[in-house]
Amino acid sequence: MDVRHFLHAPARGAGRPVVALHGSAGSGAAWRGLAGYLEGRFRVVTPDLPGYGGSPPRGRVGLAGDAAAVMELIGGIGEPVHLVGHGWGGLVALRLAVERPQAVASLTLVEPAAFHLLRAGAAADRRLYAEVMALGAAFDPAAGPARREAAMRLLVDYWNGAGAWGRTSARLRGRLLASHDRLHGEFRALAEEPARPGDLARIACPTLAIMGLDSPLPSLRVTDMIAGLVPRATLRIVPDAGHMLPLTDPHLVDPMIAGHLAAADRMRREVVPLAAWRGRAGLRSAGSAASRRGSGCRAAGSAAGGRGG
Repeated sequence: MDVRHFLHAPARGAGRPVVALHGSAGSGAAWRGLAGYLEGRFRVVTPDLPGYGGSPPRGRVGLAGDAAAVMELIGGIGEPVHLVGHGWGGLVALRLAVERPQAVASLTLVEPAAFHLLRAGAAADRRLYAEVMALGAAFDPAAGPARREAAMRLLVDYWNGAGAWGRTSARLRGRLLASHDRLHGEFRALAEEPARPGDLARIACPTLAIMGLDSPLPSLRVTDMIAGLVPRATLRIVPDAGHMLPLTDPHLVDPMIAGHLAAADRMRREVVPLAAWRGRAGLRSAGSAASRRGSGCRAAGSAAGGRGG
């Protein structure tokens, strides 16, 4: 099946393509504001991940399946994309940048849900991992309505502050509860995902990591860890903001993302022609170095993969 007909993936604007991936229990509509902010300069595609919004489920919930669905979408676009992701969507984006670097022109991660990486850390990191996975233990596909609501209340209050579930509208509660089984699958996938922080050294495209300073500590730690492991990553911190900062603080987050995308495109335009000129001049090694530094994930990712064997 062509994923362009499988994933609900509206697009807005014109220009270089951006694919923005939403977080858990969300939909592509979460990036509607960003799409409006960028539409004069970029074409922003905001898919619903499988089982969310207008996209039906496809197979077993997991990181590999979501990454494959998004990769098919990128294949239909026909050129490398700027990849943006929040929460679970950030984890999917991270996976694609590692495994399919030729498809990713730049990477933006807003508190990616890469909590499995904490398993490879010190005792304090492992405690943070256990804190997050304790939330997942409350999700059970066999649970009745009361237990399902209790699990969702726990999750929503954890990420948005005590009492957040009680302040949520009945309509939004219904949508969140409908994602219960999908969330169970995401927690299971995190538990099954190998913890290989060293893989992140293979990401060599321009990368922006963003976190809200009021977010739960596991999310802050993972975002900071990733920013330290990805060679060309920049970390931006938004004070007085929590995990949902793309929705609560778009006036700060959207300009950060726009600046990052513009800088990545500018570098691509400037460095790739320089590499071509050096190649024509016979400066093969210098040209290769320039290409690795500036042409995005593709050349740099291949070079890093060569170093890693």
